[in-house]
Amino acid sequence: MDLRDTICALSTAPGRSGIAVVRVSGPESFELLARIFHSQKSMDPRRATLGLSLDPRSGAEIDETIVTCFPAPNSYTGEDVAEFSLHGSPVLVSALLDCLCAQGARLAEPGEFTMRAFLNGRMDLSQAEAVRDVIEATTLFQAQVASRQRSGEIARQMQPVKDLVVDIIVNLESAVEFVEENLPLESREQLAGKLEKVQKELSVWIDSYRRGRIIRDGFSLAIVGRPNVGKSSLFNALLAQDRSIVTEIPGTTRDWVSEFTNLEGIPVRLVDTAGLRTPEDRVEQLGVDRSMRVMADADAILLVVDTSQPPSAEDEELRERLEGLSCIVVMNKSDLPVVWPPERKECYAGGHSAVEVSALTGTNIDGLKKAILSRLFGEAGPQRDGILVTNLRHCQCLEAAQKALSRAATALRQGLSEEFVLVDLHAGLNKLGAITGETSVEDLLGEIFSRFCIGK
Repeated sequence: MDLRDTICALSTAPGRSGIAVVRVSGPESFELLARIFHSQKSMDPRRATLGLSLDPRSGAEIDETIVTCFPAPNSYTGEDVAEFSLHGSPVLVSALLDCLCAQGARLAEPGEFTMRAFLNGRMDLSQAEAVRDVIEATTLFQAQVASRQRSGEIARQMQPVKDLVVDIIVNLESAVEFVEENLPLESREQLAGKLEKVQKELSVWIDSYRRGRIIRDGFSLAIVGRPNVGKSSLFNALLAQDRSIVTEIPGTTRDWVSEFTNLEGIPVRLVDTAGLRTPEDRVEQLGVDRSMRVMADADAILLVVDTSQPPSAEDEELRERLEGLSCIVVMNKSDLPVVWPPERKECYAGGHSAVEVSALTGTNIDGLKKAILSRLFGEAGPQRDGILVTNLRHCQCLEAAQKALSRAATALRQGLSEEFVLVDLHAGLNKLGAITGETSVEDLLGEIFSRFCIGK
């Protein structure tokens, strides 16, 4: 793509709608606007103007249109931008885009408006990636997390860490290049201590990716147990709708059934599985096999038992099979007389969380939801404040930076030459800069020479 071109595209969702917005960006945006848009009112920057869009080739009217101009550099892309708001008919949108292309614009490539915004300094790389997350959000919580990153939250939180790394590099660069200036330098032990502080901060952000990935992508939750313990009833209770067929006949669910919902804004894919027991026929065997595969792929498992019936060998076998997996024991049918003594419940749950519910009456379903979130996010639940890494690329950059800075700290304490230490420090700083798409050469030069006296 030629980034000097003037580009155009439909910026609202394709299809029929009340309003459609066509965006134009590039050096010829306002020239194209003048050829196509006609109004009796003058157009002021960032003010909507009503008029008509006409095809210059024939003079035919396309549609009544509202146009807004955003002169560079104060626009989304940092270029001259014009936005046409017209009736949301695909025919009208197509006619306007055809007219714009005939006058010299070209259709934008996917993501090209946001890429131009990044290249023109209107946003950093992490903000540009967050634009996609905002658009793809399926819950309000997801959109709020992405909006914080879109506002530059990652860059702001990372800046003190990068400043500290730059300060350490400046100390070592000055020691190597300007020995005769007698600049005040810190000891190797002090610098290594600062690097350890940075590594701890990076560890917190890296650890946050496990939670951030779940918030960004959601998680899968498999409901398993032997037949007739109330798995499908629990599935329906968590969904708050009758999705799975529920009968008193064991083995009603022969194949897994899945639906999407959310828990406190976290997307979740619920999977109701076939009852796990020794199969009686080929069809049930297939259902059991598929249930096992679902269990292996799930992020968390709800192991459902019926506490109104004595524990069975199948319950015990299933608990042993789930050993080592992220599991919550759901003791169902609390609305009926419970025959499991407290010590038996505690022994069966073992190291897993246990929650007593009645899927039929809805008793303590909210408590189960809280237990699920605690299992995934810890007792504090999904945090809404502070930095939260949701992007795999960001996590990989942080891990690489942490390793490089760890090598630098070790080299300092081992008494290796400053040149060896600087190689790893620069590598770590570059990895941090890769998150936001920055280069740090100018920052380093400014910091180094700002320590000189005025006459030097």
